[in-house]
Amino acid sequence: MQDVLIIGTGMAATALASTLAGKARVTLVEKSRGFGGRMATRRREGFEFDHGAQFFTARSTEFKQFLAQPVQREAIQEWQPRLTTLEAGREPYKREWFEPHFVATPSMNSLCKESLKALENHVDIILGCEVGSIEKIDTDNASCRWRVFSKQLDSPQEVLGEFDWVLSAAPSAQTEALFTNTAFNHLDRLRDAVHLPCFSLMLGFDASPKLNFDLAAVKESSLALIVTNASQPGRAASHSLLVHSDNHWARKNFEGDRAEIQQQLIDETCSLLNLDAASIVHADLHGWRYAKTEIAAEEDFLLDDARQLAACGDWCLGGRIEDAFLSGHRLGNTLTKLFGE
Repeated sequence: MQDVLIIGTGMAATALASTLAGKARVTLVEKSRGFGGRMATRRREGFEFDHGAQFFTARSTEFKQFLAQPVQREAIQEWQPRLTTLEAGREPYKREWFEPHFVATPSMNSLCKESLKALENHVDIILGCEVGSIEKIDTDNASCRWRVFSKQLDSPQEVLGEFDWVLSAAPSAQTEALFTNTAFNHLDRLRDAVHLPCFSLMLGFDASPKLNFDLAAVKESSLALIVTNASQPGRAASHSLLVHSDNHWARKNFEGDRAEIQQQLIDETCSLLNLDAASIVHADLHGWRYAKTEIAAEEDFLLDDARQLAACGDWCLGGRIEDAFLSGHRLGNTLTKLFGE
């Protein structure tokens, strides 16, 4: 059996691990303390925020089949929010969705979390550990073997283990940095894939703001999306408001002072929604450096079977959660065939 390391626990990694479980010895390594990647949830001071992806659609047969069981046990539910579009100085207007939109319950990160926990007899999962580097091990046969090191801030790198395959489900830029010295034959495609950043502003109020929408798209602003978190199915009742910044605005300001950025986004949110800033009792900001795919690799995945390295993720196909699933799932199917040979 092949020893396989998967980097990440987001949707691409979840799909990849689900496909390979039982067909290889699989280890997942995740730098954060939780599951889900950008299908993320944060809880602070009694407030709950899905501060990454807000929803997803399902168009392919493969993704629909994967979701069938979670839908049956109501771990996936359709979200039908009141939709509007906002722009300063203009009247808001209603929007419509023309296909079902879904959320994981009770939080967005629960889909990956529960899917991976269901594999616990077949995969090993290491949380709170970042892969720092990999090096090729000289072997007497034609196959590759990789020694993988964890990233340590104040001490020498520690060996995480040795693996036949290293599969990265991280963003393209992070994968490129990790694979730079491996002679990976798709480094140029990794460089071609470009991400845009985003800020997530998380606001908690002493009482729910009186808004005539659940989800608002914002135009001509540093803001892009405003969501009342409790409007999503299965959420606990909390006076939480999630604000996503405009991606291009975030790129211009990403290296700026976070306190100033947070205050600017708060000021614009309060002005747009006519809210009293004094009613905010909790505020937090998270910066997503690789939030949205601007330029995709336009491949299902990137595979170097000679060096036994591969990369997958939403950025391969476009940027949606379904794209992440398809990338990881299809890589898993291809590797299953290779392992069989």
